[in-house]
Amino acid sequence: MTSPPELPVGNDEGRVKVPVLLAGAAAWSWRLLVIGAAAAMVVFVLIQLYVVVVPVILALFLAAVLEPPVARLRAKGWPPALAAAAVFFAALAVMILLVGWIGTSVADQLTDVGDRVDQGVEEIRDWLQGDPLNLSPERLDSLESDLRSSVGSGGTGLVKQARVATEVLGGFVLLLFTLFFVMKDGFRMADWFKERISPAQRDDAVAVAGRARRIMRLYLMATAATGLIDGILIGIALVVLGVPLVLPLAVLTFLGGFFPLVGATLAGLVAALVALVDGGFTTALFVVGATILVQQIEGNLLQPLILERAVRLHPLVTVVAVGAGLLVGGLLGAFLSVPLVAIAAQTANYYRTRDLPGPAGVQEVSGSTASGSIP
Repeated sequence: MTSPPELPVGNDEGRVKVPVLLAGAAAWSWRLLVIGAAAAMVVFVLIQLYVVVVPVILALFLAAVLEPPVARLRAKGWPPALAAAAVFFAALAVMILLVGWIGTSVADQLTDVGDRVDQGVEEIRDWLQGDPLNLSPERLDSLESDLRSSVGSGGTGLVKQARVATEVLGGFVLLLFTLFFVMKDGFRMADWFKERISPAQRDDAVAVAGRARRIMRLYLMATAATGLIDGILIGIALVVLGVPLVLPLAVLTFLGGFFPLVGATLAGLVAALVALVDGGFTTALFVVGATILVQQIEGNLLQPLILERAVRLHPLVTVVAVGAGLLVGGLLGAFLSVPLVAIAAQTANYYRTRDLPGPAGVQEVSGSTASGSIP
């Protein structure tokens, strides 16, 4: 068995022979360390500027969805400002009506859901203290304290609340301004950035940006559609099982759909706790079974039909991405993690296949093929 080749290191008098594999690993290691340090610095800066970064990112997602109707109005001869304003205020009116409906019809019932969940948790604590586990109350209190500390509690002082309220209000205003001007002048902004990219890299930048924009639009629309269908199916199951508070639980399922796999699981857990209090252990098991069935329908039927290939990820990749996003950026990180991973995967796939001859070099995106930028 031959030994791996070695490379001489040092001067002519005292050379040290280093295996090629070790030299290659060292070369890769320092480059990966530099890339990792740069990425960590970028993430750190973005986290420090979250008050500005978060609204801008959310505005870009919403703009990716609202740009097509703006483009249709402009194609009919509408001025850019008028077309953007019409779509912008229509979307804002829909959002206000939706929030108002949730506030008047669901908010009060959500309080009842919280009370039922607390009762369900107490019933589970009583079961854990009995046979066969026989956990002591002190041990359960310690586990609950550890769980609360891992989630994080944060202060509740008036100064902190005022600061949070100011940040939320300022972020919302910044989101609206960014959304409107991206819808109105997005094409001019794109041309401005395009002119400042070297001609050698311009086509690649346009192609990657087009894919990113399309993935953002597909992800947001498909996630909303699957969440709505999941909420309807869970609502039907709860009505059949006779579980109360169907409307707020269905709304929670819809909102949980924006956090793939994890959100639906948590919403199903809340529904199971409500069923445990109202109908007992058997009803809660049926709710868990219905939740698993709905998730199987979503993963095996809805996602292949609604969520196109460019956005679909393996469930393991989705869970890891959502978990990492939750640790880094909280709920917003969990929401953004999946489309960011999908964008990174599509970017890598583009650079991997762009120079291949024939059909292999054509990018397969969202059920169709495109060799250049995506409209």
